[in-house]
Amino acid sequence: MESEKVDLLLILAPSPNPSLNLGFNAQGMPPLGLGYIATYVSQFDYSVKILDLSIPENTIEDVLDMAVRTQSKLIGISTTTETFNSGILIAEKLKENNETQYIFMGGAHVTFKADAALKSGFIDIVIRGEGEIPTKELCDYFIKDKGNLDEIMGISYMSGEEIINNPDSVLIENLDELPFPDRKFFELDKYPHKGNCSTSRGCPGKCIFCAASGLAGGKYRMRSATSIVAEFEYLKSIGCNHIDIVDDTMTASIKRLDELLNILIEKELGVTWYCESRVDVITKELLIKMKKAGLRIIQFGVEAGNQKMLDCLKKNITIGQIENVFNWCKELEIPAITNMILGQPYDTKESIEDTITLAKKIVSFEAYVNFTICTPFPGTYMWDHYEELHIKIVENNLDKYTTFFPVIETKDFTANEIRNIYYKASLEVLKFRQKLGHLNEKGIIRFNEQLLLASNYAHDQFNYYKVNIGRQEL
Repeated sequence: MESEKVDLLLILAPSPNPSLNLGFNAQGMPPLGLGYIATYVSQFDYSVKILDLSIPENTIEDVLDMAVRTQSKLIGISTTTETFNSGILIAEKLKENNETQYIFMGGAHVTFKADAALKSGFIDIVIRGEGEIPTKELCDYFIKDKGNLDEIMGISYMSGEEIINNPDSVLIENLDELPFPDRKFFELDKYPHKGNCSTSRGCPGKCIFCAASGLAGGKYRMRSATSIVAEFEYLKSIGCNHIDIVDDTMTASIKRLDELLNILIEKELGVTWYCESRVDVITKELLIKMKKAGLRIIQFGVEAGNQKMLDCLKKNITIGQIENVFNWCKELEIPAITNMILGQPYDTKESIEDTITLAKKIVSFEAYVNFTICTPFPGTYMWDHYEELHIKIVENNLDKYTTFFPVIETKDFTANEIRNIYYKASLEVLKFRQKLGHLNEKGIIRFNEQLLLASNYAHDQFNYYKVNIGRQEL
């Protein structure tokens, strides 16, 4: 067995639901978070490798083999809520093979639930929040024997039976100072969406179901337009003609967006791109300019079809704004996608019907509607205030936290009723698409274009339809 010494091995934990192709790891894109860490740390003469277990052919056995071959002293595992158990299993297997390796875990889930990882007995350290600087300092400590563990900000670890939470790390204010991820760390040919790009961190919104603002330290930070274009040019040079912008909302700053669009139009790079946006910041004129600059598909978070529900979710948008935006997208022939959440804390039979009605209206604008099931994640208002919201968590298996399985009961609905609502809404809207002719040959082509270019859950839900709903007669 040929060995290749590597200082730091980074692993993306796999989805426990591969047969359905569900969840946060099923997006078919390189893990940019690990890419940022690998690129940043490698600047300091540390050798780094990434092994992405969301790629079907990569297995835990590959991790164990690579850990032996590379003799890595430090191994990092990135997890979400859904993949947390998978990450712990990987750590357990690694410790069985070599107790002298140090294992740390990072990601959204353990940022807010560090204790769960540390109490497993297989994780030595948890990185909370952004990983670049803490990972570099862990390399200094474990590999070069520099510094002290209690001086590394943003980490948690065990001292005897006590969990030590060091102060939060200082946020990287100027994101332009970070080198964008070197794609040499990824097996690019194994990703359906190999060109992806992060242009900001955090989100200015405060939606009660989302942890984005808390995960980023409560502060929204952006890269400059020139920095983004430089990465676009880099991606183009390595064969990426379509780029998925993975920000929670890329259009938060209209000033920066306008600067970016002007440069893209001037340079004529010949790349298309996808982004997520909010309906309250978009105008028809802006959409026209975005399309001219290469916008190929856009996603909006609608979440509900009832104004009271939108207000309860703290979306700060209106039904009128929603309808206007999707109408403009149809007029301009810009494929659009939206998410709608079913089984929310304040949902009633009436609000569910309103959501399905709005979903049909959005579909009539030739957009794609993606239903998910309300799921409280650590770090969200919904998780922290579940009693106030009259939520009862009935599923503690984190493997089910995909937004496709019911894990809560509300004051109005049981988990089984929420599951049935999801099936009913999905099937009803699918039938409506068929009635409109969206599922004839021409419609299927457009439908598939939306699915293939979407970087979020649309493709996942279509697979779920095929497995669970497609058996039924349309």
